[in-house]
Amino acid sequence: MTAAHALYGGAFKPNDRNNPRTIIAGWVESGSRTLEVGPGDGVISRWLAQHKQCTTFGVEVVPAAAINSQSAFTRLWIGSIEDPAIVTELQQAAPFDAIIFADVLEHLVDPWAVLRDMRQLLADGGRVLLSVPNIAHWTARLNLLRGRFDYTDGYLMDRTHLRWFTRRSAKQMALNCGYRIVAEATVYKPRFVRFLPTLNGIQIVLNLAVV
Repeated sequence: MTAAHALYGGAFKPNDRNNPRTIIAGWVESGSRTLEVGPGDGVISRWLAQHKQCTTFGVEVVPAAAINSQSAFTRLWIGSIEDPAIVTELQQAAPFDAIIFADVLEHLVDPWAVLRDMRQLLADGGRVLLSVPNIAHWTARLNLLRGRFDYTDGYLMDRTHLRWFTRRSAKQMALNCGYRIVAEATVYKPRFVRFLPTLNGIQIVLNLAVV
């Protein structure tokens, strides 16, 4: 999550079922205490607060993004979720019914450690809701066949990504960090090709509960 992550946001589209934000928000129960990590402009949490009466908390590493998103939260911490001091402060606000990582884990140095840390912040029955890009998407495979691995500003080949996941490795990460997969979904690109998720899925979306 660098300065480029401040661009994350835009309009929330509640009827777009091929969208990780919509899928994640749909999994959150009304009235939940939610923590969103890396919210960008706060599009998900703002919708949850307004339409599901959630009490929203956030952690944003980009100061400019935090300024834009502050109104979406009951409390917003500016800093990295990988900073032990931030995690200690979050413990004071815990427990949370849902912790959201919408296209965030791929920007972290050690997403495995972060997921393990989140277990202590969850309420009984709480969920970690996450989305990550699928590096096994057919466009990435085609580029590799052509000898290309070109970074871009945003999307699948975002130059700020530190980690890369396939559908299988994302699910294995969750299991290794002490979660079970309650539900999963796939965001397809192009959206009308809704089969072979390991090949046509551009994002993996997971709903996790502590084992």
